[in-house]
Amino acid sequence: MKKDWHSIKGDIIGGLTAAVVALPLALAFGIASGAGAVAGLYASFFGGLVAAIFGGCGVQITGPTGAMTAVLVSIVSTYGVEGMFLAGALAGLLQILAGFLRTGKLVRYLPQPVIAGFTNGVAILFFMTAIDDALATLSITLITVLVLVISLKFFKKIPESLFGLLVGLLVNELFIHSPHVVGDLPFAIPRLTLGSMPFATIGELISPAFTIFLLGSISALLSAEVTDKMLGVQHDSNRELIGQGLGNLVSSLIGGVPVTGAVARSGINVHSGGRTRLSGILHSIFLLLMVLVFAPVVRRIPLASLAAILMVASVRTADWKSIKLLPRARWTYGAIMIITTILTVVIDLAVAVIVGVILSAIVALFDLSHLPEGKDSGGKISLHGPLLFVGIEKLKERIKSHSREEDLVLDFSNVSHIDESGALALQELLSAEAGKGKKLYIGGLREKPLRVLERMGIVDKLSKSGVILIQERGEL
Repeated sequence: MKKDWHSIKGDIIGGLTAAVVALPLALAFGIASGAGAVAGLYASFFGGLVAAIFGGCGVQITGPTGAMTAVLVSIVSTYGVEGMFLAGALAGLLQILAGFLRTGKLVRYLPQPVIAGFTNGVAILFFMTAIDDALATLSITLITVLVLVISLKFFKKIPESLFGLLVGLLVNELFIHSPHVVGDLPFAIPRLTLGSMPFATIGELISPAFTIFLLGSISALLSAEVTDKMLGVQHDSNRELIGQGLGNLVSSLIGGVPVTGAVARSGINVHSGGRTRLSGILHSIFLLLMVLVFAPVVRRIPLASLAAILMVASVRTADWKSIKLLPRARWTYGAIMIITTILTVVIDLAVAVIVGVILSAIVALFDLSHLPEGKDSGGKISLHGPLLFVGIEKLKERIKSHSREEDLVLDFSNVSHIDESGALALQELLSAEAGKGKKLYIGGLREKPLRVLERMGIVDKLSKSGVILIQERGEL
C-alpha cells in the first residue's frame, strides 16, 4: 500500500510539474501556429489526455511542440486553420493505421544524420516563427531571454519557461505596458470542426498530412526512447502510434493543433516522479484547472515573452552534438545532415527525410560495395562479412587478380549472410569464370547462406557450371 501511494504521489507531482511547464508552451505554440492560444490549450488538454490514456509509453507527455508548430505555420498560411484541422485529422488516421500495421519500430532505423538534419531544420523554422512577436516588444523579449538563461544556469529546479513568463508579465504590467498580449481566451466547451473542414481540398492536404504524420510519429517515438532509457523500461511503439493518432484525431476534431510526444516535458515528468500513465492524464487535468482559475492572468501575458520562450527552446532543440561531430565524421555524414536541414527549412520535412534516407542508402550501398573484406593468399580468397549484390564487383576484381590457370578456393567461413540479389550475381560471376577453364571451389558455407543458395537453385546451377562446393562432411 505504501509503495502504491509513493507511485501515485510521484505521478501527481510529475503531472503537476509537467502542466506548469506546458502552460506557457501551449499558449506560445498555439499563437505561433496561427491557430490561436485556445487551439494550443485544447491540444494539450484533450489531445494530450487521449494520448496518455491510449498510448504505449506510460510517462509520455503529449501536446503542441516547437517542431510541429514550425510545420503548421506554412499549412495555416496556405490552407487556413480549417485546412490544418483536416490535415491533423488525416495525420491521426495515418498514425492509427501505422500502429495497427506494426510499423512503430521502423523509426529506430532512420539514419542518424537524417534525424539530426531534420531536428536542426525544425529548430531553425521554430526560431523563425517567433521573430515578429519578438521584435514587436524587443525590450520584453531581451528581458525574458536573460531570465530564461539565468534560470537554466542557476535555478534548475524552477521551470525556466514559467519563470520567464512571470517576469515578462510583471515587467510589462509595471513598466512597459505593451498592448501585444495574449488577449481574451474564448475558452468554452469545444465544438466539432468537422463541418468547417475543407474536404474539397483533401487531395492537396495529403502531403501536409503526411508531413504531420511523419514528424509527429518520429518525435513521439524518439521521446519514448529517451524516457525508456531514463526508467529502464520498454514502451510499446505500435500502441504509442495508435495513442498519438487518436490524440491528433480528437485534437483536430475539436479545434486543437496537432500534437506529439514532447521530449522535454516527458523528461520533466520522469524527473519529478512520474512513473505511470496517470501522470500524463493528470498533466492534462491540472492544465485545464490552471487555465480556468488563472484566465485573467493568462490573457495579460505579453507575446514577446512567449516569443522569447520559443526562441530559447528552439536553440535548445537543435542537435548540437551532431554539429560538433562534423569535424570528426566522414564528409558524407555532414553532407546528408546539411542537405536534410536545408530541405526541411526551404521545402518540406517529409521531402527532407525522404531525400536524406535515399542519400544515406546510396552511401550505405557504396560502403557495402567494398564488402566482403578478407585476405587473399595463393589460390585462396577468404571472405568476411555479408555478401550483397553490391559486393560482387569487388569479388570479381579479386578473382581477376589471380592467375587464370590456377585453381581457386573461395572461403565462405566468415560470410554471415547472402541476399537473393547477391546469390544471383555470385552465380553469374562464378559460372562465367568456370567457363573460362578455371577450377573454382567454394568452402565453409554456413547454414543460412547455404539455405539461400539452395532455395534460389544456385547450388545446382553452380554444380552444372563446374564450380565445386565443399562442406565439412564432403563434397556437395
